[in-house]
Amino acid sequence: MAKQAVGIGTSANDGTGDTLRAGADKINDNFNEIYSALGNSSNVLTDIIDANGLLDVSSGANKIVFYYGALTDLPSASTYHGAVAHVHATGGLYFAHGGVWIRLNDEATGPVTKYTAGIRESAAYTFTGPGATSGDNPNFTFYKGHTYLIDNTANVSGHPLQIRTSGGGSAFTTGVTDNYNSTTGLTQFIVPHDPSDTSLVYQCTNHNAMVGNITIA
Repeated sequence: MAKQAVGIGTSANDGTGDTLRAGADKINDNFNEIYSALGNSSNVLTDIIDANGLLDVSSGANKIVFYYGALTDLPSASTYHGAVAHVHATGGLYFAHGGVWIRLNDEATGPVTKYTAGIRESAAYTFTGPGATSGDNPNFTFYKGHTYLIDNTANVSGHPLQIRTSGGGSAFTTGVTDNYNSTTGLTQFIVPHDPSDTSLVYQCTNHNAMVGNITIA
């Protein structure tokens, strides 16, 4: 049913508008349609939005679009911690955690593993994450076709991390995206299946001693 407007006439009390009964009937019809669409219960609004202003729907084939054109269109991951979003430009689904948007595993990126870097003065990096070895400048084995995120956002101002061909050598760039997702200090490494070198390092560009091995397997 299309929305029914109550006829109010041209001017007050000119006798050309709807009668009280006809106008009330249109109002009732409009409200009945809204209530039917929203659940038709005595708590029709709280069937969808609870007392805390949160969506609360327990059944049905719900349809909510989380569409963003590009990564730069995503809102603040810190403000919207826990949000999900589809980015059309990359074809990926992302979730907000720890102040960054993280892409979920899919057929385009493959398995994704994240390591978070710490520092010991200007002598070494340390890392936390799945299977990370404790201690200074631990070695890593990265696998072809897998995606790795190295989160150095907490240290990047004084200890920027770069993946290199060797200690003090040139940057290794194949599959590497520095400042990934517009996040300074977050490195994405999609390991190529035919790398030019299978023995790499991560290294601080300011302190040569902060260096560790990366073996591609």
